[in-house]
Amino acid sequence: MDLRGITREQKQLGAAVCMLLFIIALFLKWQTFGPISGSGADLGSWWLVLVIALAAGALMATDALDIALPLRRRNPVPVAMYLMSLLVFYAVVFVFAIDGIAYGVWLALIFSLVGLLLTISVSREDGR
Repeated sequence: MDLRGITREQKQLGAAVCMLLFIIALFLKWQTFGPISGSGADLGSWWLVLVIALAAGALMATDALDIALPLRRRNPVPVAMYLMSLLVFYAVVFVFAIDGIAYGVWLALIFSLVGLLLTISVSREDGR
């Protein structure tokens, strides 16, 4: 995937949209056992994952739109990258831990991974 043609702001907004799609994926079907199914919101501590996704998306969106955050002294991209890596880890754990995986887990993994890759690309541009 060649990301050189995309501007920094577009990558950041893309990562923020991926976090929004990750949040939507939390409410989709993650697990099925015959007639019984559950969403990501039925799993333990889903609200913490929701807060992490909101924070990561907000950090990327506010930096892309050049909105001044209170107490902002550092670049928010590494913080957002760390938060997104936690979401990738969360999705990977459930891929291996859940029996009867449904489509919601895969969507959450894809969206968190794409958001992380976009954020890593932004971080590499900042390092140059």
